[in-house]
Amino acid sequence: MGFPVTLHRDGVLFVTYGNGHIAKVAPVVKALEACGVRCWVLALTLGFMQARRIGLQPVGYKDFMHLVDAGKALDYGRKLWPENQHPDVDEFESICYLGVNYLDWVEMYGEKKAEQLYAKGGRRSFLPLLFMGRLIGSLNPAVVVSTSSPRSEQAAIEAAVMRRVPSLTMLDVFANPHDTYLRHKVYADRITAPSHLAARQLHDAGIDHGRVRVTGCPAYDYLQDPAGPAEGVAFRQMHGWEGKHIVLWCGSLELPSPPALPEYAGPGLCVLVEQRLRQWLRSRPDVALIVRYHPTQYHLFPDQGSQERVYVSNSAQDGLGPQLHAADTVLVQTSTVGFEAALLGKRVLNLAFSPTVIHTEYDFSKLGLAQSVPTLDALEAELDQPNQEFEDIGSRPPAGAATPRVVDEILAIARGRD
Repeated sequence: MGFPVTLHRDGVLFVTYGNGHIAKVAPVVKALEACGVRCWVLALTLGFMQARRIGLQPVGYKDFMHLVDAGKALDYGRKLWPENQHPDVDEFESICYLGVNYLDWVEMYGEKKAEQLYAKGGRRSFLPLLFMGRLIGSLNPAVVVSTSSPRSEQAAIEAAVMRRVPSLTMLDVFANPHDTYLRHKVYADRITAPSHLAARQLHDAGIDHGRVRVTGCPAYDYLQDPAGPAEGVAFRQMHGWEGKHIVLWCGSLELPSPPALPEYAGPGLCVLVEQRLRQWLRSRPDVALIVRYHPTQYHLFPDQGSQERVYVSNSAQDGLGPQLHAADTVLVQTSTVGFEAALLGKRVLNLAFSPTVIHTEYDFSKLGLAQSVPTLDALEAELDQPNQEFEDIGSRPPAGAATPRVVDEILAIARGRD
């Protein structure tokens, strides 16, 4: 890779959302900018604040309202905002995001159909193809890069493909059979996979193997930072937990997916798990607990009160790294934190009875990375079991940093090389 790098168009457009997804693109953005490549980061929802926090200069929907009928978009957005607001997302940006996406439906299908689409799927059904096409036309990027999420990210890829602008998708972790990513009809020119297992899953789903490169995922490069363990030690010292066995519980909302128990829906399962963990902790003075709910959802879980040796994290503000390095055991449903913990050699417990795990087949214990917890009643017994060794089925990334590999792929497609 030469320095500086010159592209025949005007830089690279990244489209991504959320704290975890920003972590995937941030190292790549910084590496490209260090080469002199201009980058735009369209950081959505919680991603905007996180991008700012880690030193990027993101843009949002609000910066491109000149590409749409802003008056109509803002009217729609203000109507939708009350039921979609989040304490860590700027109100005006949220209104712009909601309004532009809804306006996209209106322009494509008309008012009645837009109402039907929103009533059926809400904001989770957004796919702003018109807006993304205008955005790409306005910026004229050499490459469009997204994470593998639906909505804006997938719309950006489809709009780029329609305009013959080179595109690349960074796959998160795995591509299990129920992943919505496998049901798309349009894919990027290049897909970077975090492991050989993920690449096989893409191929098994019918995606052309020639599109896929096994690079690892830049989000996990930070795990190789030698300063990480010291951050974990500092976290322990700050809480007075030296010598304790620390359990990190990373939970998220559940969907009401039959035949799951109805009491597991929404925050129900996580509330029950936290109660069991707190109860177990009372009889184990050698154990401490970190409760860390998903950054977009933490405010939706009830406060179960203060308790000795329990720290409830504000995950939208607290960095994951120190908590992950401090932990000995990590408990998850489908959170990618389970993958990161496995890469660090932590003991990972996977809630196999979680409706999300069952419905998505996203079970770390079947991927050779975790110990299975079959039922809620088995939780305490599994916590008391020793760590297990697992068969290597190709679920771990290749050795070394992923960021340089992903950067090379972006520059290669920008220059028209295979």
